[in-house]
Amino acid sequence: MLAAGERVVFTAHAHWKNLVVPVLVTVLAGAATAVVLLELAPDTERQAWLRWAVGVVAVVLVLWFGLRPFLAWVTSTDTLTTRRLISRRGVLAREGKDIPIDRVHSVSYRQSLLDRVLGCGTLVVQTAGDNSDVELFDVARIEHRILQMQEVMLDEDIPAEGRTTREEPDV
Repeated sequence: MLAAGERVVFTAHAHWKNLVVPVLVTVLAGAATAVVLLELAPDTERQAWLRWAVGVVAVVLVLWFGLRPFLAWVTSTDTLTTRRLISRRGVLAREGKDIPIDRVHSVSYRQSLLDRVLGCGTLVVQTAGDNSDVELFDVARIEHRILQMQEVMLDEDIPAEGRTTREEPDV
């Protein structure tokens, strides 16, 4: 839902590091289930209750620790347009923030050592008003995103997402 003359500079999900634990839980739950069903409870008739219990526990673990975080990651986006910063979160219930670019006073970031290695971090956007800091966690390519925010704030010509330098017009 863009206003007239507004265009998207970037749209991004949180960094992929948020998917490591859900993938590991899913793989480990599947492997543990296979071992239990094939090695510890191979008799389908006498150990049916154990096989069902293992299956139910595995499904609950995968749904809660695997699928739920993945759905939260997929449905959460941060979008920078030429006029505003848009943040959307939530699977069933949605939460959104729209910050007009002309109300942004400063942009900064924080990175842990792991964040520095992975190239992500927390983007802190300060706007007018009390308690006005908005934090976007685990922003991928954090330094590039800050440059894009600064270009929008300064009303500069924003390069396309794939370009790393500006092309100067031929004179």
